[in-house]
Amino acid sequence: MKPLITIIVPVYKVEKYIDKCIESLTKQTYTNIEIILVNDGSPDNCPSICEKWKEKDDRIVLLNKENGGLSDARNAGMKIAKGDYFIFVDSDDYVSKDYVAYLFDMLESTQADMAVGKMEKFMEGSSPKVERIDREYVLTFNATEAIQDFLYEKHSSTSASCKIYKKELFEGVEFPVGKKYEDLYTLYRVVSKCDVVAYGNRPIYYYLIRSNSIIGTLNPLKNRDFLLAAKEVHLYVLNHYLTIRKAADFKLFQASIEMFVKFPENTDNDETKSYKEELWGYIKKYRLQIVLDKNCKPKYRILAFVSFSGQKSLRRFFQFASRR
Repeated sequence: MKPLITIIVPVYKVEKYIDKCIESLTKQTYTNIEIILVNDGSPDNCPSICEKWKEKDDRIVLLNKENGGLSDARNAGMKIAKGDYFIFVDSDDYVSKDYVAYLFDMLESTQADMAVGKMEKFMEGSSPKVERIDREYVLTFNATEAIQDFLYEKHSSTSASCKIYKKELFEGVEFPVGKKYEDLYTLYRVVSKCDVVAYGNRPIYYYLIRSNSIIGTLNPLKNRDFLLAAKEVHLYVLNHYLTIRKAADFKLFQASIEMFVKFPENTDNDETKSYKEELWGYIKKYRLQIVLDKNCKPKYRILAFVSFSGQKSLRRFFQFASRR
């Protein structure tokens, strides 16, 4: 019999999307699954929707808890999980029918500790644009190569989703409660424990970008976790994986420039001014390296190049490019 795989789904204020998410999980071709729905104190109809699905499918476990945020919900799900493998799915996303089977088969065939599929992102109100694949392939990486790949986002992002993990990778590792960008804080710690990480290019996960998502509403004054997480990863790489320092430099540059271009032009206190100067300092420190580094995404190489013209030019260019 194939091993039990636990799928952990934090649920909070997603009554518009949760049915599609759960339905896609219950229709998996790999059937020996445990679906843990973690109701994180959701104030809408999510608890009753989850209860309805629990009654329909005995593989579903419903865990009701007080609101503690995404990290706390995932951690709570891991604590009661019975599976030998973990998969995380966000409750406003959905997956292909072969999502679990594809990830597990890749894990087995490559003898990997962790396997990653391709994620398709789409904006709310639209549908995923799935490009036809001429040739499917699977790549394998050691821990150093995998961390580098995730930081550059060459094949996959630092999201915890669209991946399968051996359960033991999370021994001593939890998602940071109270933090945004919790995946960036966590993934490098898990990957560092791997001997082999596999990546397959079949689209299997459909990631919804909502208008009120963290990505869509990044406010550098209210949320510094992107920068703080990037700094933590950067320090870890310098101490343990110095050969891939440029990838960590890129992540620090990426966090800095993404936050800087959204920063209010007029700052009203010394702390805010100091924070803005810190962001600009990282941009200046790494921009030449980013321009010359072909592993970096073109968007950031262009932004790095434009930054040589000054802060105002960078802002204007970013605003112009964002409208296109």
